[in-house]
Amino acid sequence: MATNAPDACPEASLKPSANPGDICRATPAADGGCLAHLGPESLAKYLSGLQPGAAVDMQEVVFTGDLLERLLAAITPLSQQPELGTADFSGATFTDNANFEGATFTKDTSFSGATFTKNADFHGATFTDNANFEGATFTKDTSFSGATFTRHAIFHGATFTQDADFGGVTSTGEVYFGDGTVEGRLLLRTCAVQGLVWAGARISGELVVEAAVARVDLSGVRASGRVGLRLRGARVDLSGAVFTGPVTVHGLQTAIGGVDEITIRWDGAEPGGTTPRVKVVSLHDADAERLVLTDVDLSECRFAGMQQLEKITLDGRCRFAANPRGTRQMLAEEHHWRAHKPRWRVGRAARWTAAPDGVGVVDPARLEVLYRQLRKALEDSKNEPGAADFYYGEMQMRRHSGRGGRGLAERTLVWLYWLVSGYGLRAWRAITTLLVVVAVIAVGVKYAGFPGKPVPYIDALLYSVRSAFLINVKTTNVPETVTRWGEVFRIILRIAMPLLLGLAALAIRNRVKR
Repeated sequence: MATNAPDACPEASLKPSANPGDICRATPAADGGCLAHLGPESLAKYLSGLQPGAAVDMQEVVFTGDLLERLLAAITPLSQQPELGTADFSGATFTDNANFEGATFTKDTSFSGATFTKNADFHGATFTDNANFEGATFTKDTSFSGATFTRHAIFHGATFTQDADFGGVTSTGEVYFGDGTVEGRLLLRTCAVQGLVWAGARISGELVVEAAVARVDLSGVRASGRVGLRLRGARVDLSGAVFTGPVTVHGLQTAIGGVDEITIRWDGAEPGGTTPRVKVVSLHDADAERLVLTDVDLSECRFAGMQQLEKITLDGRCRFAANPRGTRQMLAEEHHWRAHKPRWRVGRAARWTAAPDGVGVVDPARLEVLYRQLRKALEDSKNEPGAADFYYGEMQMRRHSGRGGRGLAERTLVWLYWLVSGYGLRAWRAITTLLVVVAVIAVGVKYAGFPGKPVPYIDALLYSVRSAFLINVKTTNVPETVTRWGEVFRIILRIAMPLLLGLAALAIRNRVKR
């Protein structure tokens, strides 16, 4: 009477970590046993039936170096590299070096939960469908250098305890390292990848990336080692990340040698489109002691909730959002707040950028703090013009949040400071205010500055100009004596002139100082 083949190998487990009495439970290959438990004749018979491109189901199998070599030799065309169809090595254990160099995986491939106790070599391998390494453990050096992924590569929850080399990787899909652990050094250099995702990963070693990539997600990362990102075209999300070691994001201005960017689909563009600037889109709730941003676009970046924002270093040409008139740099979050206010939704207000869906609007009191912290960061990097813009933004938010516990006198003073000189940053306002003051005082001088009948306005104006600029005021066209009101007008002019000219000079200095 025939019996059904077992669903799992019933022999004793060969895993190095197995306990006495543990069952193998690997997928049977022949005669009810898994590949590792087959006798010499059964193993030879099974391998002889394989052809290049064959599907292999090796779940939970424990591979020695010799067993893996024999399996790959059976599916290798003459004088070529191994070729596999659907390949399932889920939960497999490799007790010696695992050498898949140059192998081609033509269909779905899974190494999920696999354990590599020695070196893992996938150098030059090609994965033409999804490649799943979720939860895999790489305990020694790992190489995927020169590998090609034509769809997604999933390393979600994978652990790299020593160096991992992904140099020269090409992927038209995204490469996921989310919730993984990096204890050694993970290198991705001269790569062209659609997306790199480390969301929630733990990095105690070193992460070095030099890649043309459309999206980089480091949200929720916890990194104590060095993180260095040299990128082309990427949108970078650092929201909720905690970096206790140094982290740099450098937007490269020229293409990386040897990297073909034509296959990458940039944000909203077809493959082969113009490579955009690297854009950091979020530092929301991030915490970084040593964060350096170089030549990146911050026009969409959200800073609310970031810890130690004043310690950020902005190097090279970092670009922020601008107001509709293009007269100052500002935070994207101020755009969101102004677009949210009804009185700014018409006319020029249509050019204020609304907050993306699901993103809360930051109030002026919090924006004031963000501007103050960024102003300090720019001052520390000797970028005085940029710091001046953020001081203007800080004062604007202070003026708009004035009702939150500030007295009437303070709110009035801030409002006047904005009106007459743009917080000491708009020279044209100070000069305009001086001219208006002189013109208005001239009206008073005409009617009340001299005894007797009113003098001609042009004479009163000339008198006011001369008084303001401390020029000898004697003239035959006006009386030599002035009234008490005339003295008051003269005092006002002599106070206003140096004050407003000083504010104009200060504004010019703040715009040109480096």
